[in-house]
Amino acid sequence: MTTVYLADHPLITAVPAFVPAFIVVGVIVAMVVRDRRRDDHDDEEEAFLADDEFLDGDEDTGPR
Repeated sequence: MTTVYLADHPLITAVPAFVPAFIVVGVIVAMVVRDRRRDDHDDEEEAFLADDEFLDGDEDTGPR
């Protein structure tokens, strides 16, 4: 008589629990990456605007 191990049974029942978890993690990672890219772009734009405002204000208070 041979012994048959059913070791794959817990794996089959665990897969449906892991697939949604991986999907949720993927969505969160995608949101974080998009948000970081947008923040970098916004920071560059704000820095440009701040420099522009500084230059505008500098004309009035500069040495004569």
